[in-house]
Amino acid sequence: MNASIITLTPSPLNFDWGTDGLVLWIEELDSIDTLASQMSEVMDRIAFAIELQTGWDHRTDSNTLHPLYGYRLLLRDASGRWNAIRTDETGHFAGLTPLEEMDYEIAYEKVMWLE
Repeated sequence: MNASIITLTPSPLNFDWGTDGLVLWIEELDSIDTLASQMSEVMDRIAFAIELQTGWDHRTDSNTLHPLYGYRLLLRDASGRWNAIRTDETGHFAGLTPLEEMDYEIAYEKVMWLE
């Protein structure tokens, strides 16, 4: 009898991020466009990096605002188009809104007007 073990693992996260005033941007560095499907993990990693920079601690500061609170979030996918990232009241991923825009400055303006 032959047995096969198949292990399904998501592709490794390959992204860059930064802040520009009130906008936190995330750029997918792979050409396979898989980052959107792993956005919850991406946002958790970014929030943890912000925790390290600011001293916010999710273990003791849970009654204060989430590290991503207040930022407008943008994702540049593998095609080069910008998407607005929607979050819930706890600062976690709630979906994407395609902005159909390639230019960062225009995407910045658009995301500032979204609710």
